[in-house]
Amino acid sequence: MFTDELAGNPAKKRAHEAKARRLRAKREKEAKELRKRKELERREQEAAPATAVIANGESSAGDIVPSSSSVSVGAGANTADAKTATPTAAAAPPPEALTAAQKAAEQRKLRAEARARLSAATSIQSMIRSKMVAATAREDQRSIFDKRMSDLIALAGILKQSTKAEYVPPPATVSIMTTQFLFFACPTTIRKHHPSGELTLNSGSMVMEERDLSRWTKLVKNLLLPGVFSDNLDLDPLLPWMETTGGTARLQKVLNLCVSSVSAKQAQSKKKKAKGQSPTKSLTSDSTYSCYSAVDSFLRTILRLNTSKEMGSSVQYHGGSSRDIVYQKSRSILIQPSTPKTTSQKDQNNEPCSCDLITSLRSVLLYGSTRKNPPIPGDAGRLRENCVTNDEKERASLLLRLVVDLIASLETHGADQMTLNCLCSRFISEVMTVPLLTWKVSPSSYERLVHNPSKQGAKKVPPLVVYIHRFINLNADEVSDGRVESALNMSDVSLTSCPAPAVLCLLASLIQIGRTCEALHGMNPTVLHYKAAAEYFNFLATLINSAPLGTFSSRMSAVEWVSIGSSSTPIVLSDVVIEQASAILSDSYVRALFTCAINDEELDTKKVINTKTDKDRKHEKDLEEIGTSSASTVAAKEAMVDRNRSFWQSSKWAKKLTSLISGSGEKMMPSKPSSSSKGVGKLMNTSSISRQLANGKGPINRTVTNAVLSSESTSDTKLKDSNPKRPHHEYSVLFLLALCRAYGTIISRWGGNGKEDLVKRAHQSLDNAKSGKEYASANVEPCVTALLNVLCFSTSFVMSSWSIIQSNPRVVSDLYAVIDVNKRAAPIRTLRTHPAYKRLQHSNYGAGDGNAGAVVLLMFVTCMSHTLIVTDDVEIHDMEKPIPKHQLRRCILLLKKLLYRACCIDDVHEATKSRRVMDSSHFGLALISTSSKAMNDLYNRSSRRFLCVPKFWIEEGLLEQDLRRCKTHYDYTLLLSTPVCRICPFLISFKRRLKLFERIITTNRIDIQGSNEQRNLKPGIMVKVMRGRVLEDGLAHLNKLGRDMRQRIVVSYLSEAGARETGIDVGGLFKEFWSDLSSLAFDPNYVLFKNTEGSLMYPNPSSKLAHGSDHIVLFEFLGRILGKAMYEGITIQPQFAHLFLSFLRGDHTYLHLLTDLSTIDSQLYDNLMFLKNYDGDVSDLCLTFTVANDDFGISEVPLIANGANIDVTNANKRRYIYLVAKHHVSDRIKEQSDAFTRGLWDVIDRSWLRLFNEPELQVLISGASDGKIDVSDMKSNTRYVGGYTMLDINIKRFWSVVSSFSPKHQADLLRFVTSCERPPPLGFASMNPPFTIQRVGIMRDGDKLPSAATCFNTLKLPTYSSETVLRKKLSFAITAGAGFELT
Repeated sequence: MFTDELAGNPAKKRAHEAKARRLRAKREKEAKELRKRKELERREQEAAPATAVIANGESSAGDIVPSSSSVSVGAGANTADAKTATPTAAAAPPPEALTAAQKAAEQRKLRAEARARLSAATSIQSMIRSKMVAATAREDQRSIFDKRMSDLIALAGILKQSTKAEYVPPPATVSIMTTQFLFFACPTTIRKHHPSGELTLNSGSMVMEERDLSRWTKLVKNLLLPGVFSDNLDLDPLLPWMETTGGTARLQKVLNLCVSSVSAKQAQSKKKKAKGQSPTKSLTSDSTYSCYSAVDSFLRTILRLNTSKEMGSSVQYHGGSSRDIVYQKSRSILIQPSTPKTTSQKDQNNEPCSCDLITSLRSVLLYGSTRKNPPIPGDAGRLRENCVTNDEKERASLLLRLVVDLIASLETHGADQMTLNCLCSRFISEVMTVPLLTWKVSPSSYERLVHNPSKQGAKKVPPLVVYIHRFINLNADEVSDGRVESALNMSDVSLTSCPAPAVLCLLASLIQIGRTCEALHGMNPTVLHYKAAAEYFNFLATLINSAPLGTFSSRMSAVEWVSIGSSSTPIVLSDVVIEQASAILSDSYVRALFTCAINDEELDTKKVINTKTDKDRKHEKDLEEIGTSSASTVAAKEAMVDRNRSFWQSSKWAKKLTSLISGSGEKMMPSKPSSSSKGVGKLMNTSSISRQLANGKGPINRTVTNAVLSSESTSDTKLKDSNPKRPHHEYSVLFLLALCRAYGTIISRWGGNGKEDLVKRAHQSLDNAKSGKEYASANVEPCVTALLNVLCFSTSFVMSSWSIIQSNPRVVSDLYAVIDVNKRAAPIRTLRTHPAYKRLQHSNYGAGDGNAGAVVLLMFVTCMSHTLIVTDDVEIHDMEKPIPKHQLRRCILLLKKLLYRACCIDDVHEATKSRRVMDSSHFGLALISTSSKAMNDLYNRSSRRFLCVPKFWIEEGLLEQDLRRCKTHYDYTLLLSTPVCRICPFLISFKRRLKLFERIITTNRIDIQGSNEQRNLKPGIMVKVMRGRVLEDGLAHLNKLGRDMRQRIVVSYLSEAGARETGIDVGGLFKEFWSDLSSLAFDPNYVLFKNTEGSLMYPNPSSKLAHGSDHIVLFEFLGRILGKAMYEGITIQPQFAHLFLSFLRGDHTYLHLLTDLSTIDSQLYDNLMFLKNYDGDVSDLCLTFTVANDDFGISEVPLIANGANIDVTNANKRRYIYLVAKHHVSDRIKEQSDAFTRGLWDVIDRSWLRLFNEPELQVLISGASDGKIDVSDMKSNTRYVGGYTMLDINIKRFWSVVSSFSPKHQADLLRFVTSCERPPPLGFASMNPPFTIQRVGIMRDGDKLPSAATCFNTLKLPTYSSETVLRKKLSFAITAGAGFELT
């Protein structure tokens, strides 16, 4: 800046100079314009003739030379600018005079402009004149054509009357008149603006005018058809055409006109009407039908097709070798194996009509004959089938029949397979993907797709299935990979113009057409083609797998996101297309399909289900040994079982080798079947197998599948499949497998189990989630519930599918691959439902490979779980529903191995690890989730009434090494997140789960409270309690602590006199206080809890009436009491009902309502069971959807809205039973249970409790349910101090006295020493500090009574002189109930 100032600011000077130049130039320009304007005015006055000529040219093209009143100053200036510029021009210097050269240039310019205008006018006049002449010529030719045609028709009529013979025009006449018709109907124009600059001939639009349609009909009917029908080849007009290029072009135009006359709406005539002349009427239905009939007959004749009954054709075509050329040429023009180049909808009006039949058919179906209709009519939902006019249906139906018959003709005449595959693929991808196809054509037209009559009476595969079969052969890779969208590749229609993807439209069309086919819909088993139906439903499964998630969704509108450039736009899918696709879930349709597919006689269902093996009988014997022991008692015994294993049990190599040598190793061999008699008595060489097992390379034990399989049933099935004498339409299980694949895909995607990855070990998202699409729903859709209702309660699917799982070789082989990592290394979560086809090797119908066993297993497990919802324990154990108990045990064994692999082997074992992490599929995730839910349900049912012995559920060795490795609280809690602990904790032994829970509690307690061993015991919270006010003082001091209940609580007892007792709380006083507090708080007389008929406790529904709004606070406090007892390892007395324990675990699923109801109100349960099995009319019982509550007075409560006015009928009685049970078991105690669990979870994290089922949780709370103490366990884990030894005479007397005590006295003794009436769940071995007996020397028996240090679990036992004195003194001490007065 300073430099510019020193230099005189040259930049500023330059700006001023530039501005001055601009002003000077502007003034010069204005002066020049003024001179020019004056010169023009002078010339106009001098040269009037020349100006007149120019003015005539300007009148047609607009004013070029403006007048003085309209001229503007400068480019773009308006009138106001001109007015303001006039003073400036006047002030400018006078204009300079033009030179002679400038004047001459101006004159030349004006003359050139005049010549250009004159030339343009001449060209326009010539063009108009030529068009008028051409139009006149065409009108003349039309008149000549009409005269000739009338003469020929009259001649044909005269000849027929006189000679009874059909008149056949000469070929020359036909050629002349055809050329004449093409001249005036389809004129040829010259295109001048070709990209190369050359002049080209352009065939005009092949859409003729409406007035020429009758002429075209007469031409085809009276000139073309007689010659091609004639058996005299010399009279065939098409044969001479094949000899010249012009003739071939003429044939192509004729065929193009044939197609366009059907597929395109005829244009309105452009001829002006004279005054007083009425407008031409539109074509009548008779004339259009006559045109369609003539065109159909002509095309069928030259294509050698059967005559069309719909069009009324009855003449036959006489073939010949010379006509093969016409046939080949016509076929190549009318139908092409590959899709011709298509244009967008925007350009279709400007392009000639395509001659390809399939392309024309697709165009008519999508956009109508006018090419302006939307693919899905806006009023389709209201008008239904009437949304398309009859004329449009007739056009599309004619083309559809031609295409179907032409493809059938090619197959009959032995066309090459690749051509047929391509044509069928085009039909599937271009025609069947049209939305609302069955509404746009007549039913009789697509009947050809489903009806394939045979002269000999044997059923043939419907053409629709043949098309599907060939489409799969051509696109085997895409279909096998689930990429059917890429095989369709329909890019000519976007979702914005057609709100239904091609996959959804194809699915809807196939379902609608398939439901009309007797060979596919299953209404009549005698006409069903099982293998064709299997092929059909296998392909439907592939389409269902690729369909949008909104297809079977219950949402009001299904939305599909479409990528447009870099953004995505939501498109609401068409309701009518979704409605057509949803027909596959119709109750009657599903029932008919599965009823027809299930043939129990062919499947030997009863034989397979009722057969018991030696292992089944052994399991029954093991179950009988348990007897009537409760689940809690068995769980408590299981927790105390010492499972220390020897070398042969702990070594993996030795265990497998021992199993192999003992004879079970044959199950580890490959699954190749061998003769039972071969090799009998020979010694197996196990050396190589031993080396493999020692190196960790041995296969996994196949105990499961061998237990499930029945070799006898397998051999029977193989014999049936190989029997060559059975009829062609024999029953085939492939149909049932295909149905399982199709409906299994629906269940996996819309059943609510296919979205969440329970294992949570994969690092990639589900099914291309990068695209933002959802491939499975998170909740169960209503359509799936309805589907399961039909399968479970209207068919025998559960029993039959389980029979197939055990007997069908293909299913068995697939299941081997699912559970055996050496058979199939890919994780279970990656399993998919769509069939796997091999390119050009798919020859058998219905033989789509790919996870058939897993699909049947998913269907079976889902249906069984759905059936168990309404099945009570009596039906399972006494009536053996849904399947016998020994079959349930086989099912448990199979699902246990499947879950073991999914949770413990997949993505961890070396064989399942892959360099590329495979995406999870909705089917694989659904199989894991459904199996887990079914196993949990069966495990919970077994906890009520045993289905099998507890060890049956356990997978040995789980969590053993992990527990040894963990050191801190974080390490132990991390184990809870492992898949096996989250999904199937029952695979782990109860003892190890108890150990894990105890370690989690202990490490957390040490972190918060400290410990005596580590000498970091924290002071804790002081609580003063009077022995007569334990409950009141406890509620006052502790209920406000909340989560701080985990801290150490120091109790100081006050005697009844108010004096502080001498005891110091190092843990023992707190245990005593907590035991007293829990026994008082859970007393049923306090009206917070109520006893069942089995003396088990659950929340009292009437607690609010007794305690008011405070009952919620009291329940929260009771929950904290129980949580603190579990946190401190104190076993308390209350025994809770199964239904209440379900709430404590936090996963009350409403699956066992009826069984729970039987425990609290057996009379109501019996009444509901009577109603459930009542065969008469339930409405006669006069029941409504209400229930009566007896809470200090009877009150009626509606179960649903307006329930008092809704009667219970046979149709809704199951819902009524469910609602009544839910009301009594859950609704009435839900508020109290939720409050209790909130208090419990303040102390005990809910994830810690999910390791256990209800009886196991009861053992965790109160130890063994019967209250008996295992004296031998107590004796084995007792420590002796102060001079006592195990062999001391006083110790022998003590154990003799304890053994003779009643269970009540034994509990009092344990409470006296440890402040707890029950031992820990893991037995006395887990008691910390251990049970201890300390020697106290005395001189006389009356010196001292036995005393205890409850903080250290120590009994101070004096050396009494005899066993009688010991019994007396010990009994007095443990029953006195005093505090520290005896010490």
